[in-house]
Amino acid sequence: MATYFLDTSALVKRHLTETGHGWVRALCDPQLGHTIVIAEVALVEVAATYSRMARETPRRLSPARRDRLIADFETYVSRQYVVVYVTRALLTRAGALCRVYPLRTYDAVQLASALTRRDDDLAAGLAPLTFVCADVTPLGVAASEGFAPQNPNAHP
Repeated sequence: MATYFLDTSALVKRHLTETGHGWVRALCDPQLGHTIVIAEVALVEVAATYSRMARETPRRLSPARRDRLIADFETYVSRQYVVVYVTRALLTRAGALCRVYPLRTYDAVQLASALTRRDDDLAAGLAPLTFVCADVTPLGVAASEGFAPQNPNAHP
């Protein structure tokens, strides 16, 4: 059993048949007993990602499928995922990351959430979590910040 922090680019792979889907799905299998940690902002990012896919031309998701995926995600949030909530301190930490690294807003918040959870786990004597992300820039920053990150795209 391990702890994994999944950013939005990894979370959406749980339900979309694309590179990394099987690996992320296996990580999230409750029978394995892993702790899956997400940032509170994923509640917005996941809905936005699926909604964008339903608006694209050509359409990648039907509106009905979009709604089912969002509902499934919300069920997992309430039953399976551990959420790192946004606080003023977390936003300050995200802003500090932006001064050092070329991060987008929500990528900085995701990384600050993972760092906050990692600090809490280490203070409690727990093993460090694994940062999981499918975007190159946050993966590089995570490595610079001491994570051993995993890219689901490396697990076809």
